[in-house]
Amino acid sequence: MKNAVIYARYSSYGQTEQSIEGQIRVCKEFAERNGYNVINIYIDRAMTGTNDNRPAFQQMIEDAKSKTFEAIIVYKLDRFSRNKYDNVVYKHKLAQYGVRVISATEAISDTPEGMMMEGLLEMFAEMYSRELSQKVKRGIRESLLKGNFLGGYAPYGYKVVSKKLVINDEQAKNVKYMFEKYAEGVSKKDIIKYLNDNGYRTNMNKKFTISSFQKALSSTKYIGEITINGETYKNYCPAIIDKQTFEKVQERLKTNRHYSAKGKAKEEYLLTGKVFCGYCGASIVGVSGTSHSGKTHNYYACSDRYKKHTCKKKNENKQELELDIVKRIKDLLLVPENIEKIADKLINELNSSSAALKIKEYQKMIQNIERQLDDCCNKLLSTNNSEMLQRIESKANDLTEQKTNYEQQISKLNFSSKLMSSKKVIVDTLSVFIDGDIYDKQYQKRIIDSLVTKVFLFDDKYILYIDLLNINNIEYEKAMEDIEYFDNLTGSNIKCSAPPSRVRLFP
Repeated sequence: MKNAVIYARYSSYGQTEQSIEGQIRVCKEFAERNGYNVINIYIDRAMTGTNDNRPAFQQMIEDAKSKTFEAIIVYKLDRFSRNKYDNVVYKHKLAQYGVRVISATEAISDTPEGMMMEGLLEMFAEMYSRELSQKVKRGIRESLLKGNFLGGYAPYGYKVVSKKLVINDEQAKNVKYMFEKYAEGVSKKDIIKYLNDNGYRTNMNKKFTISSFQKALSSTKYIGEITINGETYKNYCPAIIDKQTFEKVQERLKTNRHYSAKGKAKEEYLLTGKVFCGYCGASIVGVSGTSHSGKTHNYYACSDRYKKHTCKKKNENKQELELDIVKRIKDLLLVPENIEKIADKLINELNSSSAALKIKEYQKMIQNIERQLDDCCNKLLSTNNSEMLQRIESKANDLTEQKTNYEQQISKLNFSSKLMSSKKVIVDTLSVFIDGDIYDKQYQKRIIDSLVTKVFLFDDKYILYIDLLNINNIEYEKAMEDIEYFDNLTGSNIKCSAPPSRVRLFP
């Protein structure tokens, strides 16, 4: 029996301790069904998954170094991380310790074609989400046309009366003070100090900061306008500031931004989070340097060499590496005949009932949940103990949440399968990447964001993994096996002067 740990997390919005109990219960049941021995449980309460600043999460990553467990079981993969960069980096780090991240409620095929199909299923599901998003946008537009407040905290200077924003006279005086003084040339710091020293606070009862002040000065709400989804509405709220003062403030903000940003333009490193050192397995980071002529040069560097000086990996020219990877993907993958072959593989995978098997698995889980819900109902009818009633009700709520999740997974798979049943749909989806200039930065970004899974970089070659939109957990050891295979196949050696770069299309 393999050892495993459970990681559970809930964010502060709309979730409670009940959510944690439900996650742990499902993960334990999954562990029992699949032969895992749970040796520890890590819990982060009221913590967002969009960053890695979570105490229990960091402790779990640290404990993984001891290699006392082989798997981390989560209720859903978004419990582990909702940040794409963190997701890739930490899964790679765990893979070096021999640890996998497993979802208790999301079945994922291990075959290459299955992983490819999973990636496209997710993409089609995203299309479905966009359709829902359009419906939400239509609802927002209707509210704005009626002049109704959209919800949340009212902007500073306003209050909500009968679903409408009206002027809060006391706060409006401060809004006018902010705009007028800044337009006259008074510094942000002095204006904020005046407001805070006189006991004024934001709508969230916090002191004014540079950030909140800057946001207020840039808001068109104060001239009675709001722009959402490219459309401007002029009846959302009454104006507090006249347009002349507002425009004068915007001009000063623009001027100050120009001087503060001068010479500090940030270069975007397209491979961040996806490229790793072929010698030590550490992440590759973006760095820059200035030559004697004053020109800035951008590189990818091994983080262990850059920070700890423990690796021999040389820096790679950023532009050259990104361009070479995009060119190879376009030449090898984004050609009509190869796209046809990929579509055929995906159709075969679909016809092998991979999606149908997942749906059946979810349906069995729903049936099991329904039996447990029936049992809860029977227990509720047979007891008057208040503590027991509370526990049964809590479990029933957790079970209902699980059932809803499985029903959503089935709905997503059904929707995606219908789309994928047509070879034309798959070919059309992949063909959007065929046209494009490899020297165009936006095209490079689209290719790398959508198709590149991982890159392991040596001084004289790299191995590139493409998994069609699905982030697969490629272990460092696996990449080393692939490098050895390619080298033996061609008779070359990692240490030779300049063998051609190697590309593995599908893990």
